[in-house]
Amino acid sequence: MASAAPARTPSLHPENWLRAAENRLAQNGIESVRVEVLARDLGVSKGSFYWHFRDRGELLEKLLTRWEDAEIDWLNAEVAAGAATRWADFVARAVAADRMRLEVSLRAWARADERVAGRVAAIEKRKSRLIAEVLREIGFAPSAADSWSDVAQLICLGWLDRATRDRQLEASGRGLGELLSEFILAASARGSARE
Repeated sequence: MASAAPARTPSLHPENWLRAAENRLAQNGIESVRVEVLARDLGVSKGSFYWHFRDRGELLEKLLTRWEDAEIDWLNAEVAAGAATRWADFVARAVAADRMRLEVSLRAWARADERVAGRVAAIEKRKSRLIAEVLREIGFAPSAADSWSDVAQLICLGWLDRATRDRQLEASGRGLGELLSEFILAASARGSARE
């Protein structure tokens, strides 16, 4: 009688490692993105990591590129949408809890690594352009749209920073989405008052 074949662990792909690394980054920061920690999270040996990546540095580069590509894909997809849809999508993306944790960790990583800082800043500029385009579509002059888009970005970044220090911020009843909605209304009213 033939014996049963040993149970096989499903083979991992680079994407498995990248998802695990992104989860670690979002939950515990860049210092927690370590080969041995990820291997433990995935239930495999450290050795299987090296089938896909030369070293931790390559993993981190691919992790950053993965985030950057996802942001660019999202920004490019927004081009065809109307102003109201783009604003709603921007707010929904900004307030998603899992994204907020990742954004906070990315900015902490950027403070410690100039290369990361440059790439994060480039994405922030593209987001500012998206907001400015929305504002221009609803009637803002180009220079006012650019200024107000910077304010919107600073609101988001300020919220992210404060959220890392004040765990009761969301419990206060006034979330980032509400704040961004108030912002767009106030900016629109101020723009109308000047005309």
